[in-house]
Amino acid sequence: MKIAMMCLWNAANGPSIHAELLGRAWVKLGHQLKIFSAQKHPDARPTFQEDEDFVIRHFRVDEVIPFTRATSFDPSPLLNEEYEIFVAQNVERLPAEKLLEVFPQIKKKAVTVQVVHEGKAPEDPLYYQFDWDAIVCFDQRYKDYIIKSFPAERIHMISYPYHPLKLGNKKEARRKLRLPQNEKIVFSFGFRSKDVISALPYLNELTQEYSLRYVVIANPESELDELYQAKKKYNFIDLKVKALPLDELYDYLYASDVLLIHRESSQKYPAVVSSSVCQLLGSGCPILFHQSNYVELHGNEIIKYRDFEDMKTKLIELFQGKLFNLTRIKDFLKDYEAERIAERFIKLFEELRETRNRNQKRRVR
Repeated sequence: MKIAMMCLWNAANGPSIHAELLGRAWVKLGHQLKIFSAQKHPDARPTFQEDEDFVIRHFRVDEVIPFTRATSFDPSPLLNEEYEIFVAQNVERLPAEKLLEVFPQIKKKAVTVQVVHEGKAPEDPLYYQFDWDAIVCFDQRYKDYIIKSFPAERIHMISYPYHPLKLGNKKEARRKLRLPQNEKIVFSFGFRSKDVISALPYLNELTQEYSLRYVVIANPESELDELYQAKKKYNFIDLKVKALPLDELYDYLYASDVLLIHRESSQKYPAVVSSSVCQLLGSGCPILFHQSNYVELHGNEIIKYRDFEDMKTKLIELFQGKLFNLTRIKDFLKDYEAERIAERFIKLFEELRETRNRNQKRRVR
């Protein structure tokens, strides 16, 4: 099957992670893929991941507020490349005005599918002018608002894909990253520095019981001032500022005793998913995540904590070899790893293509 997907790609961003997990799984399953992506976009924080040959970068976006509009946009790849399925990820953050102009030509040659990432109903009126053949939501929270604006029969629910199981060796990873073998390593990464700062006093209390190192990899586009100040105050912080390609990110997970993600519930968006969990669960590193709407649908494949005291308790239990069970992750991934989810999309594409072909034959008659 020849699939085109318009999305962010190789970026430290949730929709990009979804697109990459799905797109690479399609390629692995033998399908042909074209990616239409941005040369520049405010949401496209760097990963230094190298683009594959199938990636075409043909538009630029400088502003997404109040609405996403293109600074430059070359429509020729969308019009000239060969594909039978067209997937658009996170349409609210794509250049809707320019995409709408060429959408009739896209629909002439391809089945069109939108993947919903927006955490609430978008305010951009152009969002509602697209006539998608199908709209895919991750769960009921997304469907609850989408169904108010689009026909129910076009809305489908397909879970967010997960990186497949890819285990590593702790000793080798620590040697490779030049991290000590005899310390407990807590790891955090990303661009939300405030999430890291708030946990520090409680981690500091653990340094009285454990030889603890808190490895923090901050994206270069993060707000760094508070982190630099915190590093001066707490000597257990091992702070690095750099973009992380996926292979290196997995090395840090292999080297760590736990991945700590402290994120409060989103007040702005009722429907949210932690793309980090989806991308990193397959490493086999225990994930300790603050109880919030980012993980409200997760079960015991991750470990949740209520507050910072509970975080401390659960870190101690993890250091003692308790709480974590790799079998739970393996069982979970059997149903949700990327290839399984990619196959569900392919089944949907085939059904949509059959419907399209039947309708075309009727029109010919």
